[in-house]
Amino acid sequence: MELNDLNSVRDALRELGRKQGIDLGDEKAIAKFNDEVPFDSQWFCYYADDWNEELEERLYYFFESMRDYQDAMAKKDIKFASSSFFSAMSLMGSLRSFFSSIEKDMIKLLKGEDKTNDFQWPQFDDE
Repeated sequence: MELNDLNSVRDALRELGRKQGIDLGDEKAIAKFNDEVPFDSQWFCYYADDWNEELEERLYYFFESMRDYQDAMAKKDIKFASSSFFSAMSLMGSLRSFFSSIEKDMIKLLKGEDKTNDFQWPQFDDE
């Protein structure tokens, strides 16, 4: 598998999950698991989604808001510029959240605490 986009990363994480006995693509099983554990122990990503499309959409709206901000500043429309800039800032938070969710799931897979088989994964020091 060639890793050259986010969907390939998604697939690699799903494959590691399968090695650990976890089908991250089974939305019902993951939802049931998430209902039974504390928030910080949940799986955060949706592995049935198209991650490339999700990122592209979030970036599109971020850049659109930044273009609106620039246009409004050029027209000295400070109120609209402020609103557009605030929108861009919110969308940046959405992008951060998107990558943070992937990171959290990667950490869960590294720790292997939810595995349902004897798959051996090296344990790393917290240092």
